[in-house]
Amino acid sequence: MSRRFLNLVAALLLVSAGARGASLEAEMKTVEKLRGLTFERPVVLQTITRADLPNVLRAQMEKSLPYSPDDYALILRALQLVDGGTSDLVGSMLDLYQSQLLAFYDPLTHTYYAIDTPPAAAAGLMDGDMLRESVAVHELTHALQDQRFHLGVRDLALQKDTDGSLALHALMEGEATLVMIDYVLDRAGQKMDDMLGNPELMSLLKSSLGGSDKTIDPSTPKYFAESLKFPYAYGLKLVIDGYRRGGWKMVDRMDENPPRSTREILHPSEYFDRLGKAGAPPTPFDDTSRLPGALTVEHLGEFHWRFLVGDAGAGWVDDRVTVTQNLQCDPTVLVETRWENAVRAQAFRDAYADFLRGRGVDARVAIDGTRVRAAYGADAKMMESFLR
Repeated sequence: MSRRFLNLVAALLLVSAGARGASLEAEMKTVEKLRGLTFERPVVLQTITRADLPNVLRAQMEKSLPYSPDDYALILRALQLVDGGTSDLVGSMLDLYQSQLLAFYDPLTHTYYAIDTPPAAAAGLMDGDMLRESVAVHELTHALQDQRFHLGVRDLALQKDTDGSLALHALMEGEATLVMIDYVLDRAGQKMDDMLGNPELMSLLKSSLGGSDKTIDPSTPKYFAESLKFPYAYGLKLVIDGYRRGGWKMVDRMDENPPRSTREILHPSEYFDRLGKAGAPPTPFDDTSRLPGALTVEHLGEFHWRFLVGDAGAGWVDDRVTVTQNLQCDPTVLVETRWENAVRAQAFRDAYADFLRGRGVDARVAIDGTRVRAAYGADAKMMESFLR
C-alpha cells in the first residue's frame, strides 16, 4: 500500500484535479474534517473546457504579473534564467501549465475553476473518482487558506517580490499536499502520524517527489520546471516539519506568519526559530528605481541564485536586481547582493562570473566585503556609474 500511495502522490503533485458537478459541498466538508477548520462561505465553482483553458491561463498570468508577458520573457532572458533556445517563452510556460491542470483556485476572484477533461498526465493514475476527490481536497485547501488566513491577499501584496511570493506559495502548496496525503491515507485506513514517523515511507516519499517531473515535457525550459516543482517538494518538507512540531495548530501559526524568503524554505530551522520569537512585521520589498528606462527591480532570493550557480548560492542574505532597457529595448542588468560572510561572497562572485562568462555575457563583477555587485548589458555609462 505504501509504495502505491507514494507513487500516486508523485503523480498528483503537479496535476491539480477538480470536482465536477454543481457543488463542492461534500469535498469542503472533507477538508474541514481533515484540517480542523471551517470554511467561512461557500466556494464558487466554475467549469471551463480544455479548449478555453489557454485563454483563461493567459488572462490569469497577465493579472498576476506586474508587467506584460512579453516583458516577462525579456526579463527572464536578461537575468539568464532561461537561454535563447526557446523562442516563445510565454507559450512554453502556458503549455506546461495546460499539460498539468485539471482545476485551480483563483484567490483574487475566490473561484474554483474545474476543467471538463483531464490532461494526458492524469491518464491511468487511478480510479477517476478517487483521483478527482483526492486533488479536489488539495485545491479546496487553497480556498480554506484564502478564507481563514487571507493568503490570497498576502500573495497579491508580494506580486513584485519574486522571492517572497515563491516562499509563500511553498507554504500554500506544501500544506495542501499534506492535507491530500492525509485524505488518501484515511481512505486506506491508515493514520498520517504513523506514516510521518516511518523513515522508510518518508524516504519513498522523497524519492517519489524527486521523480515527479516525469509528467513534464523534456523541452520545457528547466527554470519553469524547477519553479513549478519547488513549492510542492520543499514546501511539503517545511509543512511536515511544522506538523511534527505541533500538528495542524502549528500549521495554523505558519499560515498566520508565512515564510518571508526561499531561504527560510530551504533552511526550515531558521524559519521556526523566527516563528518562535515576537518581532516586527517584515519591511515590504522596495521595487522602486530612479534609473532611466527601468523595466523592473527584482528580489530573487536563494532559490534563484542556487538555480544559477548551484551551491555557491548558499549564504545569501539579500539582493536587489534592476533591469533597464534603452530605446532599442536592449537590456542592462545591475545586480546587488549581500552574503553571510566574506567567504560566501567570494564563492558567489567567482561562480557567478564563471556562469555569466559561460553564457557569453561580458560582465563586470565587483566585491566589497560581504557585498557583490555585477553589471552587464547595453548601457556602459550606467554600468560604470553603478559600480563606481
